[in-house]
Amino acid sequence: MPVRKIPIQTRSKSGYFYSYKNGRSTAYESLLEKKCFLMLEFEEEIASYEEQPLKIKNYIPDILAKTKDGQYILIEVKYSQETENPDKKLSKKFDVLEKYCNNIGWKFRLFTEKDVKEPYFSNLSFIYRYITLKPDEKILSYVDRIGETNIAKLLEYGFNASDIYALIAQGRMQTNLYKKLSPESRIRIGNA
Repeated sequence: MPVRKIPIQTRSKSGYFYSYKNGRSTAYESLLEKKCFLMLEFEEEIASYEEQPLKIKNYIPDILAKTKDGQYILIEVKYSQETENPDKKLSKKFDVLEKYCNNIGWKFRLFTEKDVKEPYFSNLSFIYRYITLKPDEKILSYVDRIGETNIAKLLEYGFNASDIYALIAQGRMQTNLYKKLSPESRIRIGNA
């Protein structure tokens, strides 16, 4: 559980993001943190993550992610204007966190708005709403039988768009999420 509660205020951009990977709501302090949470949901090697995870000296880092192979990644979320020319206080914080990670065998990562690529991020935002839907399994059999196809052909065959998006969100069907999702998006069986 977080070592510090994030105050939810109407003036700030803080709030809660429901993480299916963690099975709980995760508090964020900025829209950039919320974007980082969404992207962590789709990073296959990430098993779980926690906000405001621990206190290191006087600093509380933003996120601690655990990989499927048991490694830890401490993530600090900042806008690039802060990281490119950090002030003395922020520079010291980065040094402390990086040294801490090096000493215990963790990785340290900065996440900035430059990590949020389009249309990838918009595609993740779109398909995330379908991640818990129980899709029609017949789609998988059909795509397995005919091979790679596109969304339009699946819709023509009578499958529901929501089932297609659920299978993509769950990693059971694959498409190139770095291109804008459209009826022409190529679909195949496999992990994302």
